Amino acid sequence: MTGNPLSLQPSDRAPQLLVAAGVDVPGDAVIGANVVIHAGVVLGAGVVIEDAVVLGKVPALGGGSKSPQAMPVSTHLGDGAIVGSHSTVSAGAWIGARVYVGDHSLVREGSRLGADTSIGHACTIGRDAVVGERVRMQGYCGLATGVLVEDDCFLGPMVIMLAGITMGAIGKDPAPAVLRRGSNIGSAAQILTGVEVGAGAVVGAGAVVTHDVPPGVTVAGVPARPLN
Repeated sequence: MTGNPLSLQPSDRAPQLLVAAGVDVPGDAVIGANVVIHAGVVLGAGVVIEDAVVLGKVPALGGGSKSPQAMPVSTHLGDGAIVGSHSTVSAGAWIGARVYVGDHSLVREGSRLGADTSIGHACTIGRDAVVGERVRMQGYCGLATGVLVEDDCFLGPMVIMLAGITMGAIGKDPAPAVLRRGSNIGSAAQILTGVEVGAGAVVGAGAVVTHDVPPGVTVAGVPARPLN
């Protein structure tokens, strides 16, 4: 169970479908053309896998990568999950029931998407990122390694949540950004590393959030400040 392409075998369930030995494709699954399902993938009932999706891929790591060299291979798609065309779900990702993953998205290894969450076109969910239930994330959002988005949050298009070294964090090892339950993030906002946006807070479109936002507070601007 290493994701080695040599372990993949053609299947007559769909055109040009390749499936690793030991993977069970449920009878009610809908599988598009040119799909690749690597070893260790567990598919729930009624999943929909659209064209050219890759599931359970073990990433190839460069020499400078800080990712763990021993990658988990078990990958889970919950009942009724939908993975849009040309998306990749890496080994070790966990996708909950009825989750929608938009076309051309990347769900990295170790990340988790809670039930009834929807992520839009061409989103990137970073390694070990956690997204709660009923989250709505519009297109072209990017979540860095280890960020946390709690239940019932909304992220407009092109929102970026950072981790690692960014403005004001050089030489430090800060925690990833966090969105608490029910926060609402406007389009193209940036949540810098180590920042926590409190429950029910609102971040205006295009804001750059450099400090924690208290629960229920609305902020906007660059850098973001509370609105009177």
